[in-house]
Amino acid sequence: MDSSADDVETVRQALIRLMAIADRLESRNAHTVLRIEAATAALEQGVSRLDAGGERFAERALQVIGNNAQQAVAQGAGQAVDELRQRLQQSANSAQAAARAMDEQRRGLTSARRSLVWNAAVALLLGSLLAMGSAAWTIHRSAQQLAQLHFGQDILRATQRGAINRCGDSLCARVGRKPARFGKDGQYVLLGD
Repeated sequence: MDSSADDVETVRQALIRLMAIADRLESRNAHTVLRIEAATAALEQGVSRLDAGGERFAERALQVIGNNAQQAVAQGAGQAVDELRQRLQQSANSAQAAARAMDEQRRGLTSARRSLVWNAAVALLLGSLLAMGSAAWTIHRSAQQLAQLHFGQDILRATQRGAINRCGDSLCARVGRKPARFGKDGQYVLLGD
């Protein structure tokens, strides 16, 4: 019975350790997602500032340069700004994809933690059932031993009263003048007092 209690305690301790590990992993994932989201927001702000700065630069350059050069500079600056905007947008998209992947991992860890909790609950239930079965068997066995003890005490009392005695090399029983019978077919004779 101590073995099953030790097993239940071992399973409970393992469950507590697994839950602590899952909590730490979830905390780390949440922290990483926050950092990636902050980096993405900063990157998007940088893209916006760069975009605004690029547009101001293009406007000033167009004003300074003459009519003929104005078209060439505007076209080149527009292409440069568009190319830079595309690259920054790709970087922002990559950062957002990484944040989504981290969020998926966090959800997976949360699901795994729930699964561990259920598995631990089932293990505790099985351990409890095993402990109850062991206790029931012990009670049953004790009841049998108690019945044997009572039988032994009954024989001792019958011997002390003289209802069972030695008759030469054999045992004999005092059954009284009119012996009472017992059993389905009356195969037993009750001892007299």
